[in-house]
Amino acid sequence: MKKFLNYKDCIDYLFNLERRGVKYDLTNIRKLLRFSGNPHRNFRSIHIAGTNGKGSVSSIIYSILIESKIKAGLYTSPHILDFRERIQVNGKFVSKKFVLDFTARLFDEIERIKPSFFEVTTAMAFEYFSFMKVKYAVIETGLGGRLDSTNIITPLLSVITAISLDHTDYLGKTIKSITYEKGGIIKKNVPVVIGNLSGHSSLILKKTAKKNNSPFILSHRKNISISKRDAAGFHFSADNLTDVLFPVTGDYQQNNIQTALASIEVLGEKEKLNFKEEHIKKGFENVKKNSHLNGRFEKISDDPSVIIDVSHNLQAIKNIRNNLKYFKYKKLFVIFAMMADKDFKSCLNEIDKLGAEKVVITKPDYRRAAEPDQILRSLKVVNEKYVLNANVKTSYEYVSKLATKNDLILVTGSFFLVSDFLDVFNKA
Repeated sequence: MKKFLNYKDCIDYLFNLERRGVKYDLTNIRKLLRFSGNPHRNFRSIHIAGTNGKGSVSSIIYSILIESKIKAGLYTSPHILDFRERIQVNGKFVSKKFVLDFTARLFDEIERIKPSFFEVTTAMAFEYFSFMKVKYAVIETGLGGRLDSTNIITPLLSVITAISLDHTDYLGKTIKSITYEKGGIIKKNVPVVIGNLSGHSSLILKKTAKKNNSPFILSHRKNISISKRDAAGFHFSADNLTDVLFPVTGDYQQNNIQTALASIEVLGEKEKLNFKEEHIKKGFENVKKNSHLNGRFEKISDDPSVIIDVSHNLQAIKNIRNNLKYFKYKKLFVIFAMMADKDFKSCLNEIDKLGAEKVVITKPDYRRAAEPDQILRSLKVVNEKYVLNANVKTSYEYVSKLATKNDLILVTGSFFLVSDFLDVFNKA
């Protein structure tokens, strides 16, 4: 057993495991869980995969469970400010003591089998949910599905939110191959809820579900009607629900709402749970408080307006233009960065369509981040609105001198960019 000096020492050790990279198989997670007594068998789970939307759908389901007075856990990634955001029970982060004790106890095993950061944190989450005796845990995949560390569970319900090109080095370079990988979370006789997918992806998943004798539920049968929009989110109605507040900006969230509602309906039928209308409405209304769902086109300041947005692939970046319609502003300034393995060329082309006064291309303090000049070189035509800046702090200082009261600063392209930006912003 390792004796860490303190919590920070422990966290530094965990983050250093990232140097081992991604391990897309189930060998290590099986060993870690076996060492811990297979804690994942001690709670029921809802398993959620998807290129985009899985964080929002996970948070909505989790929030509705909390408001229904059901003890629930949430495992999601990545975090924005605090590692403990990843592992929650009933709206509270995992304790620092549990993180420290777990890592110290498994230290020798970690050093022996050399698992990745995500494999260790997945085992940690599952042991915490067992320790806390949660009834249901909402588990978000990290990457793909079939060989993702979380796919060691046999859930009550599988959910696939959306599919587009991302993580092509691991999941394949076509929608077909990525769909196959995401569909790997579909288990025998376990129902699967499908989000807003193309006909081709939906057909592939339907065949997978049929092969596994898994009920196949299309979430888009739920009709969502938005009645009011503003910078704080929107109000919607759906089936028997009326005038529900969802405190997250963006019409694209309708797809996530449909998927979450369909999932809650299936879960209720399967587990004989009576989700009351008032609890569902409260689940949406309090989703940010219950799950700490932040960074989804979120306004964090006025004078000028500042929006943080964790969109990190083309499908998500394409939503930005419509999301901006929620806000009134004179000039737009964008701080942009992406990871080196992303399609930043296509994403920057979408950013180019926003009509920004300046686009500052920068780099968060993370080893996988693309160099700013590498991103800029991907553009065919470069003009004076593009500015390269070495780090997030000086990027914000540069934009702050240009933006006035009626302008808007948008920070987008990566969870890691938003994380670094908030650290700078909160200290300013």
